[in-house]
Amino acid sequence: MNSLKEIKLRIPRTVSEKEAKIILSVQLYKEGKVTLKQAADVAELSLWDFLYELGKRKVSFTNISSEDLKDEIEEHSIGN
Repeated sequence: MNSLKEIKLRIPRTVSEKEAKIILSVQLYKEGKVTLKQAADVAELSLWDFLYELGKRKVSFTNISSEDLKDEIEEHSIGN
């Protein structure tokens, strides 16, 4: 079952359809609106290629805030 819906967008001629899909999927993932797999599907990329695109754009693939990460580290550090 496909969980994607199709929409029609108008984009400037200077932006390719492929790039627009990647930009949209990265932003949706960054905002937590879609999962990593869903974002890769929107971009029509493999999971690995989408991870590469996230890295190019300096977007974390973990979607965890630095504060949450710090709390996790402190909670699981040796001696606690």
